[in-house]
This record gives sequence, structure tokens and C-alpha cells, in this order.
Amino acid sequence: MKKIIAASVLSLAALSAHAAEQGAYVFGNLGYNFAKPKKLDTHGIEGLSSSHSAAGGSWELGGGYRFNDHFALEASYADFGKAKTSVAARTDDANGNAGVALETTALRLAAVGILPVTSELDLFGKVTLNQMYFNASANASVSIPKLGFETAGSASEKQSRLRPGIGLGAAYKINKQLSLRGEYEYVSLPNWAVNGQSVMQTGMHVLKAGVNYSF
Repeated sequence: MKKIIAASVLSLAALSAHAAEQGAYVFGNLGYNFAKPKKLDTHGIEGLSSSHSAAGGSWELGGGYRFNDHFALEASYADFGKAKTSVAARTDDANGNAGVALETTALRLAAVGILPVTSELDLFGKVTLNQMYFNASANASVSIPKLGFETAGSASEKQSRLRPGIGLGAAYKINKQLSLRGEYEYVSLPNWAVNGQSVMQTGMHVLKAGVNYSF
């Protein structure tokens, strides 16, 4: 009889542990977006120089629901930072520069496949659908100090596109409710061009680290 009771207790404990893998959670990530625009072509003209910088720091806040040991759905908002490219002219008689910046945010849905490795460690892969919001801005200025001439101008454009993405990562449980997560993501980007010249890579590569809190 004691053996039967002990076996029943162990079975209930196992079922409870399994049930703990189901339910809602929230998460937050900080990361780095390696997406970098291409340098604008100076065509070898003396006095012209170009530079570019990656989008850099990114962040994401969201929530999800884990249905079982192997599947979850997530929804989130992400800011992927601002990528920049510019060209500058420096001569004895005149100075000038022109630059383009692309700021990207997104509303996101993700289907997450989960592979439990131990009771603390999960590996996961995800497929994402991203409603991307792009805010592109351009500015230019020219000055001729000897003539006292200076002029500047700017323009901006906003667009939204639906783009797919994929990701891989791992989560490590600190306790029943709190876990750490790290992941790599790739998100497809549209082809951005200025005067027929492509100025952006075709996708974003993002490394992220964050926390999960399960209810």
C-alpha cells in the first residue's frame, strides 16, 4: 500500500512539473543590430569620403503563451535602432555633406518551437512575422566660406512593410518563474535605394539577451 501511495505522489509531482510548462509569460530583450547600410559610392572623386554605421542598440518587450513542452506563441514590439550612411566633401573652397538614416521598429508575431534539454535548459527556434515601420531621413548641406554662402535641406519618408524572420536561442530557468534567454535573429529587409543605388543590406542580424517572467 505504501508503495502505491509513493508511486501516486511521484506521478502527481511529475504531472505538476509538466503543467508548470504551460501558461502565460512576459519578456524583455536588449540587443545589438548589426544591419549596416552600404557606403555611398564616391566614384573615386578626390575630396569625397563616405562612412556608415550599424543600427546598433535594440530592445524588445512582449508576451507569450506556452501551450506545452514544445510550442509557444509570442507577440512583441521591437525597436531595431537607426542605421546611417553619409558622404562628405572637403576642399579648399567648399564643404558639404549628405546623409541618410533609417530607423526601424516593428510589431511582431512569433511561433516558437521548443526542445527541452534538461529541467532548467530549453533550446528554441522561431519563425516571425514582422510588421516593420521604417522612418527614413536624408539631409544635405553645402557651404562656401569665402563667399559667405551656406545652404541646407532635409527630407523624410515613412513606410511600412510585412517581412518574415527566423531565430534560434536558449533559455535557462533561474527558478519556477524567472529565466534568462539569449537568441540570434535574422529579419528580411526590403531593398532600399537612393538614385538607383542600393543603400541597405537585405536583412538584419540581431543578437539579443533578456529575461522571461512566467505567471
